[in-house]
Amino acid sequence: MSIQVLIGLKLLSSAKQRLMPQLSLAERRGLMITMLTTVAAAARAAQLGPVALATSEPDAPSLANVLQVDVVSDGGLPWNEGLVHALDRIGDTPTAVLYLAGDLPLLQADDLLAFVDAAPANGVAVARARDRGSNALLVRPPHAFTPMFGSPRSSEVHHAAATDRGLQCRIVDIPGLALDVDTIEDARDAGMLAALSETGQGPGRG
Repeated sequence: MSIQVLIGLKLLSSAKQRLMPQLSLAERRGLMITMLTTVAAAARAAQLGPVALATSEPDAPSLANVLQVDVVSDGGLPWNEGLVHALDRIGDTPTAVLYLAGDLPLLQADDLLAFVDAAPANGVAVARARDRGSNALLVRPPHAFTPMFGSPRSSEVHHAAATDRGLQCRIVDIPGLALDVDTIEDARDAGMLAALSETGQGPGRG
């Protein structure tokens, strides 16, 4: 079984704008890269299959080299369309695709393995975020379903859409897949602000 892991990455020049004005662009960029490093390492360690960034970020090739993952173009398209575009550019068709958020600072390989184990043999699995959004989506076979990230309570939107299409769908709650960083409160809960402060990059620095 080969699962293609696609980690969506938006342009770093507009990373985490909801953290303004508490964090500068350089701080937000650094925070995003730190979280992406954690996610890529967890995905590689889980050994589910090839791991790639789906992105149009100009620095993605050098970043992917450091992270030891591949890069697939999202065509500069909006989020969900870009992920599908990236999937279509994969040379060998995988048995499944795992769309994975890049801003999961607590993610570990075991979280991904548990998520895959909980997924239906054919259909869709959704890793529910704390705000009922979606932080991961496993689709088997890979073209059976189009992601709908960004919708309010997208875990419920994904579930309803998959059910309407006659696909089995399971919503899964796993701590390491639940906390994504969109707000200062999220960053604080993940311990990210303390890490920034220790390096002299975070809020409240002198």
